[in-house]
Amino acid sequence: MRPGWAVKAILVIIITSILIRCVSATNHTVGGSSGWDLASNLQAWSSATTFHVGDFLVFTYTPVHDVLEVGKPDFEMCRVSHPLNAYRDGETVISLSSEGSRYFICGRHGYCDMGLKLQLQVLPRLNTTIAPAPAAGPSAHETPPPPQPSSNTSSSSSTSPLSPINSNSSSAANCHRKKLFN
Repeated sequence: MRPGWAVKAILVIIITSILIRCVSATNHTVGGSSGWDLASNLQAWSSATTFHVGDFLVFTYTPVHDVLEVGKPDFEMCRVSHPLNAYRDGETVISLSSEGSRYFICGRHGYCDMGLKLQLQVLPRLNTTIAPAPAAGPSAHETPPPPQPSSNTSSSSSTSPLSPINSNSSSAANCHRKKLFN
């Protein structure tokens, strides 16, 4: 293998690994290291976290707490009487399977009124389309595509050997930054 090809192969492996990480779901531990507890700043945690369809919320809490998923009016008023779902197992994992707002409160001992509540917005699934890798062999990388005929412009552009993957590089970079800061 020629040295130039080795560098290109390494770049393809790195970019592919970034893209693969982007299509995998993320587990979000609610409240960070403090968990689902009054010591957590849930509002700051949720505003610094991006949630996508396919991700999971992981609630970790003691027996003095529970997790109730409620509608917006019940969230705003801390009403616990008609939850959409109720969890009391101490480690609850909730799949974020659709876009939109989700609301969670603690239904015990007035903890919701004290701030143990979480509102979040679930965004669409990350773009999971991965462009095909360039074909192997010297001709696939060394021969640029023929110039496209143009009646109004005389400028030409060169194509990078990794251009099919680079077309998604901004999403890959954003995904990579997201993973670093979660």
